[in-house]
Amino acid sequence: MTDDYKQCAQCGEVAAQESSYCRKCGHNQFQELSPELASKLEAIETLASSTWLRIEASRLIIASILSGGLYIFFWLYITWKQLAQETHEEHFPVWHALTWAVPFYQLFRLHRHATVIQGLATQAGVPTTLNPGTIVALALASFGLGMVSLLAVSPGLSMMLGIIGIAVTTTIIVWNQGALNAYWVTRHGDKLRSTPIGTAEVIIVLLGIFVWISTLAR
Repeated sequence: MTDDYKQCAQCGEVAAQESSYCRKCGHNQFQELSPELASKLEAIETLASSTWLRIEASRLIIASILSGGLYIFFWLYITWKQLAQETHEEHFPVWHALTWAVPFYQLFRLHRHATVIQGLATQAGVPTTLNPGTIVALALASFGLGMVSLLAVSPGLSMMLGIIGIAVTTTIIVWNQGALNAYWVTRHGDKLRSTPIGTAEVIIVLLGIFVWISTLAR
């Protein structure tokens, strides 16, 4: 915090509150940080420790399509991890993400996910169209399309249904993240930064690309 620092009255160097002499000029007289310097220092500290990270819609769409819809596992994990720190509640990001593979139970967990995001947005005064009930309906549709595509006799029909299912899953991700991004901006402003692309994210996209290639090669 900026209260932990002070400024040399002679050269303007920043020093810790417990410092007796300026490390730059040796002067022993200090003053409070100037408003401009305090603002810059606070921004640097917040940026360095920021866990409130947004994910752009374009990145979500591209990653979701390339991964064949598998990206939702990563998205559920990373956003639930961020929400846990924001709400100060006990969450289990890994298990929460894996529930997407559990038929029907996934609907309850996704409803909870959307409800938390909607609640944060509402508390911050962020207007949002996010509706947990509609999100669950989309998830049910995505699950149904996936099952029907596996049972379809025609490869072309199976592919078409699979693509529609991926589009529905992508809609779920983008809609939720849109509300979450709006909340991050309102809550933390320009101190935000984009979530860096991690190893897990790359792996799940590459896995999806491999599945795409295998499917098209049949």
